[in-house]
Amino acid sequence: MPLAQILSLADGRALCFDDVGDPSGSPVLLVHGTPDSRRARHPDDGVTAATGVRLIAVDRPGSGGSTPHPEGTVGSFADDAATLAAHLGIGRWAVLGWSAGALHALAVAARHPSLTTVVGITAGLPPFAAYADPGVLDGASDSRLVVAELGADLGPSATAEMLAPLLVPVPCTRELALEHLTGGMDPVRRAELDAVPGSLDVMAAALCDSVTSGLAGVTRDIELQVEPPDIDLTAVGGPVLLWYGTEDTTAPPSFGRWLAEHLPDATLEVVDGAGHALVLPRWVPILRTLAAYP
Repeated sequence: MPLAQILSLADGRALCFDDVGDPSGSPVLLVHGTPDSRRARHPDDGVTAATGVRLIAVDRPGSGGSTPHPEGTVGSFADDAATLAAHLGIGRWAVLGWSAGALHALAVAARHPSLTTVVGITAGLPPFAAYADPGVLDGASDSRLVVAELGADLGPSATAEMLAPLLVPVPCTRELALEHLTGGMDPVRRAELDAVPGSLDVMAAALCDSVTSGLAGVTRDIELQVEPPDIDLTAVGGPVLLWYGTEDTTAPPSFGRWLAEHLPDATLEVVDGAGHALVLPRWVPILRTLAAYP
């Protein structure tokens, strides 16, 4: 199927997506992190096809080919995703959210439970309010602590305005993206990317995609990391599978424990030795696990 397909939404925005893998396989919606795009996935879509999965990888608003949505929320993204499912003739799918895509993925299940079979979260960020709970920030990186401190002191807009230019070079080239990624990457995450040839290149491409429309998408994404989500986690009635790595400081296992305690039906797996990119070397078993849900 062609890549970078465009769905025109009712309000005139464009929603860009890739429809890859096995066309007759079990549908899985992939929700990327920040700053990222639909290309932040296993670099070989043939591997995805071999798992029996039809992967719908979507650009969130302001990333890649999707129009920025300054008033967008995790809930409005969920509604966009439901429109996309209807457009593709998909009645039910699994949803896989990575990092800052976690709440967006959970929103799909909360707002459209009949559409969602299961939600998988890998190294996902919790709602901002979780950071105030004892122990949640234990093991978090200095950069995550900065987000927590600035968000509490300055609020969503000022925090996003300050941090967005630091997350991605603008304008972004492949060379600048690779330099940016590798310069701030811990050894565990680098090893996870190196374990899957081509991963560093697709992550660099995804980083550049995140500023195709300038910093609007990244800025709004950071705001959404600080704003209270417009969904109720208790409305996520279906199963949620949580994967976190013991060596991840961007989203430490304490984030997974918090989510597991606040979701009605969640199972947490803490992967020994894994980091923030754990989804890539474990791509096949994670997709097969999600696809097994009816």
